[in-house]
Amino acid sequence: MKVKMLVSITGTINGKDWPATGGVIDLTADVAADLISNRYAEPIVDTPPRETAAADPVTETAVAPTGKARRKPAGG
Repeated sequence: MKVKMLVSITGTINGKDWPATGGVIDLTADVAADLISNRYAEPIVDTPPRETAAADPVTETAVAPTGKARRKPAGG
């Protein structure tokens, strides 16, 4: 489980230094749960990237105006 560190922890985990505040680390669920419950870290929620449609000027065009008659000016 990936977590974002909210505090700095001295020492190592799995032979590597803990990441600095704001750093992200992938931990086992139990270790991550302990850090989160102690407010040392917050979970990182992986969200799939949003798909954006490319603008296609050929298929995305404005609706053609309708042929409505204009009003005649009053008094003239």
